[in-house]
Amino acid sequence: MIGQHRHSQEQCQRRRGAVLLVIVLLGLLSLVGRLAYINTTLRPRLLAHAEEQYLGNATLSARRGTIFDDKGRVVATSRRMWDVFIDPYRAKNLDETVNALAARVNESPNVILDKIERRPLSRYIVVADTVDDVTAEAVRALNDSAVGLSGRHVRHYPLGESMCHVIGFVGRDGKGLGGVESTFDEHLAGQDGRRATIRDGRRRALWRCGEESIPPADGGHLILTIDAEIQRVVEQELADAVQSFRAKTGMAVVMSPKTGDVLAMASVPYFNPNYASQAEPDARRNRTVTDPTEPGSVIKPLIISAALAGGFVTKHERIDCHLGSHRFGNRVIKDVSPQGMADIKSIIIKSSNIGMAQIGERMGAQVLYETVRGFGLGACTGIECPGESAGVVHPLSAWGRMTTQSVSFGYEIGVTPLQLITAYTTLINEGVRIKPRLVRGLLDTDGEIAAWSEGPETLGRAAPAAIANYIRDELLVAVINEGSAASSMPERYRVLGKTGTTKLTEPGRKGYVSGQYQSTFIGAAPAADPEIIVLVMIRRPDPAIGYYGATVAAPSAGRMIEQVLAYLEVPPDRHVEFAGM
Repeated sequence: MIGQHRHSQEQCQRRRGAVLLVIVLLGLLSLVGRLAYINTTLRPRLLAHAEEQYLGNATLSARRGTIFDDKGRVVATSRRMWDVFIDPYRAKNLDETVNALAARVNESPNVILDKIERRPLSRYIVVADTVDDVTAEAVRALNDSAVGLSGRHVRHYPLGESMCHVIGFVGRDGKGLGGVESTFDEHLAGQDGRRATIRDGRRRALWRCGEESIPPADGGHLILTIDAEIQRVVEQELADAVQSFRAKTGMAVVMSPKTGDVLAMASVPYFNPNYASQAEPDARRNRTVTDPTEPGSVIKPLIISAALAGGFVTKHERIDCHLGSHRFGNRVIKDVSPQGMADIKSIIIKSSNIGMAQIGERMGAQVLYETVRGFGLGACTGIECPGESAGVVHPLSAWGRMTTQSVSFGYEIGVTPLQLITAYTTLINEGVRIKPRLVRGLLDTDGEIAAWSEGPETLGRAAPAAIANYIRDELLVAVINEGSAASSMPERYRVLGKTGTTKLTEPGRKGYVSGQYQSTFIGAAPAADPEIIVLVMIRRPDPAIGYYGATVAAPSAGRMIEQVLAYLEVPPDRHVEFAGM
């Protein structure tokens, strides 16, 4: 019995041992399978997680390119600034850290604590942004691991409001918004790089991984055709005119009629691109290219050029202007300066709508349409500005019974100030259209030329040379010498040009609004060989003070012409006798 019992115990022990062995083998197999799973399926995920723990990537921001004016003056640049941040979880004594930090960034400790309390789970809380190097050095001197600095390039516009609509501005994300900052954003921005580092358990950088880092590629540079000094003169005179006549807005453009270079471009109101986010969206709009308006009488020389070219009227033909009032069907057209029989010179000098309406009827809708389109109206000029409007020139199918008469003296079409001044350069250039330009060239990061604008870009002929010269040398000179704007022009230079006064509409209201006008003047000088052409347009001046183009826009343009030509050292073409000499 005892032997049988012992044998039974031995068998039981062997079975237990076998079961235990199987369990151990299964455990080993499970571990082997788990290790295989970890080293195959989970390997990429675990490696990525490990790299995330010990590898750090810091963005190395590229420096945005500089923008220069035509004379090499810096009008937009980038400088390194610093954001100060705090990681509350790394602070040994949060109150002490906050108090010390607040004193260095000139902020209240309570304000910093409030920022921390509003983001209790965040480990990156900015307490001061865009601080200078002096403040950054004071923060570094704390030697507190809970406080850090993040450097970034901040766009700076040293001339403040000047050229604001031309240059545009840059958003906090570094993207160009408005002006050439937007148009040439890709060229200016460059490409950010990155710096890889090995970090410890507290995420502090131990050393760099050079082979994993990518250096930033800084942006290229831009050279404008704008001259900062001419721009300053134009902006000052334009702002003075808007203020003097209590106007709502004003626009001005100065161009070289020989090259199409825009020397100045201004729109009132201005804004400071250094603080663009604080400006009203309406103030950030470049009205010289975005706001089409009925041009009024300044379009008349363009129409006359086509009328002469097509034989619809001759230089010396006299047209009955009906003493300032005449009925065309159901419509009565009136002139501000009544006259009877008048040739085209008198019609232009006295700006007769009646005379122009009759000439327009002779030409017909098709010829008028082709004329305004031929001068580039109703199409974008291609200037390097975002948001340019094509203007409004309705297709012939949309012309009404009175459109032919209206277009002949500048109504029922919409043109931008830039389109208008560009059309006048055509008359100065013997009838050949040229494309306006705002950018002279692009430079790469090292300052080498990447692209350059060589000479004017011609866009075809809009008027015969002889007729364009006649309008330039005879009609437009006579308008100034014999018209109401003569007293506003500079004494030392002969000027050619045209005034205009336009009634204005208002959104949501039918017809023209009483007492709402636009005053316009376009002039070029010296008359014999114009070096500059100037457009000034003042919208909604106080009619109690003045609203005619000769009264409101011409004086401002005259002062611009005189100062700009003197700055460009253009010799006077008119002798002036001074008392006592």
